[in-house]
Amino acid sequence: MITKINKLLSGGLLCCGMAAALTACTDTWDDHFDSLGNAEGGLHEGSLWQSIKNNPDLSNFARVIEGCDYVDKLDGSQVFTVFAPTNSQFSSAEADALIAEYKVQAATELPENNTVIKEFIQNHMALYNHSFSSLKTDTLVLMNGKYAVLGADTTINGVKILAVNQLYSNGVLNTLEKQVAFLPNVFEAFRKDHDYDSVYNFLYNEHYYYKVFQPSQSVAGSIVNGKTQYLDSVFTQRNELYSTLGLINSEDSTYMMVAPTNEVWKNLIEEYEPYFDYPAGLEDRDSMNYTMSRLAIVEGTTFSRTFNEDAALNDSAMSNNCIRNYAMRKAMWGAPFEYYQYYKPKDPKGALQQSEILTCSNGEVRKAREWNIDKRMTFHQYVIADASCLYKVSRMYDTSKKDTVNTIDGYRIEVGSDNKAFYNKLWNNTFTEFRPNNSTLNHTLIYTLPGVLSNIGYDIYVVMAPALAADTVATAEQRRPTKIRFKMVAPGLASAGVALENSNDFHYVAKSKSYEPAADSVCYLKVAENFVFPKCTRGVDDETLQAYLNIETNVSNAELRKGSHQRTVRVNCILLVPHESLEVVDELPAFAGTAQGTPGILMYPHGKYDDRAYKAWYMQR
Repeated sequence: MITKINKLLSGGLLCCGMAAALTACTDTWDDHFDSLGNAEGGLHEGSLWQSIKNNPDLSNFARVIEGCDYVDKLDGSQVFTVFAPTNSQFSSAEADALIAEYKVQAATELPENNTVIKEFIQNHMALYNHSFSSLKTDTLVLMNGKYAVLGADTTINGVKILAVNQLYSNGVLNTLEKQVAFLPNVFEAFRKDHDYDSVYNFLYNEHYYYKVFQPSQSVAGSIVNGKTQYLDSVFTQRNELYSTLGLINSEDSTYMMVAPTNEVWKNLIEEYEPYFDYPAGLEDRDSMNYTMSRLAIVEGTTFSRTFNEDAALNDSAMSNNCIRNYAMRKAMWGAPFEYYQYYKPKDPKGALQQSEILTCSNGEVRKAREWNIDKRMTFHQYVIADASCLYKVSRMYDTSKKDTVNTIDGYRIEVGSDNKAFYNKLWNNTFTEFRPNNSTLNHTLIYTLPGVLSNIGYDIYVVMAPALAADTVATAEQRRPTKIRFKMVAPGLASAGVALENSNDFHYVAKSKSYEPAADSVCYLKVAENFVFPKCTRGVDDETLQAYLNIETNVSNAELRKGSHQRTVRVNCILLVPHESLEVVDELPAFAGTAQGTPGILMYPHGKYDDRAYKAWYMQR
């Protein structure tokens, strides 16, 4: 079973109707007759179907209408404009091929998904009456949602109209020199090329792409047993993936989409599926693995031309998943992370470096025979756990209060701009100061690490703030160092957790098996290098299946009495940095105020950011 994607996407379900759906309106011809003052020969007898059936030059078109069970539409009371290709360039063999294809699809496809109906019959019809005028160029919407241009040179989308504005009881008939070519939109394009079968199977999966009944657009009949019976039921197609990709089915929008071939898709799935290995206790774990690994491919591959004009694409391309607003980007990712935005996209190895391009009715599909979209710029992101991720702290039973209370309490501290030594040196310019309630105990802080991937390495840093960040005149007693140790608790690890003892870290003290942060500077403790989580937690709500980092003080009572250490802990955030980003460390500048051994790369999401250095790394990576 495939999990509904709205369970997996934070944005929820975005319902988008397909323009190809039939309208419910059954306006009669009299409502529109007056607009056709230039009709040839006035009103003819019979319906549109009768006129088509009785015209020898339209016999092949008529055979398709009959063979595809569409006669009732053209022989009823609903008003249409029909553009019928004559036999001169629409052969009997072509008609037979369309009928055969319709029957093949009818066995497995819903009527509204049958490409013969949508791409041929409805590509030659429009709802209501539309008259041709030789005095102007006009536009109308065909029944499949495509826009058609009625030219002043008596053409529709460049096809010569042989006979125009022939009026019948339920519409207007025009005859054409040949068929009107169907131009797919970006969403439809994947049905046209077998190189895209893998993308097609995902986008058109019935769990994401489905029809919804529209009672307000349908023609209501009598009420039987309290339920309305509909004479003409209208359905629209919806796809939950539009909330991720954008409205790539919309004829009113323009997109570029980079799409992998089947071979590239297969290679990406083999690489990405292990990153989304969910815990055994999670409901729908297999379907989440299926969905999330494939979303990881398609996220960041569509580009709205509204904010990607040609001139802008010489510098960067912002996909639909990119957060363009800087303030929102900072709140979501920690500015200036530019996930889903790609520099120099048309350069060699650029995101838009593809030579095979399919022109669509609403943009283009770019065939990717190699994949130039780096996972570090899409789904393999930094994980930042700040005060909002504090899960719990250690507790004890207080006999005086006859209740269980925290052994340590946290206080939010904000670093003001007047504190020049530490302003813009900490994530969000805030940290949590944990002050002990009990002087005889060591304490534990537990942070949730949200949305980690499985089977891919992270370097784990705990960013500690000094007392001077809160108070520039902090006393020597307040500035005393602490000693802390760390344990990772996560699905797939030993039940007791795994101690994080990175002996290569500058602040690790092997004798006490703990870390001693620098007392007077922002300190990055690298508590693990290339740490691999066995199970993924992205999209998981169950708190029993989360990854947690335990931060434990490790100060003896003797050290407290001597005044060498304290149990107050000041935590700014926890950073999980994709291990594959390590080559960046030496290319970005270090920043003032960091402790010895702290790599500058970790500062750029939090404060001073060298735009040129970052771009230089990105374009050379």
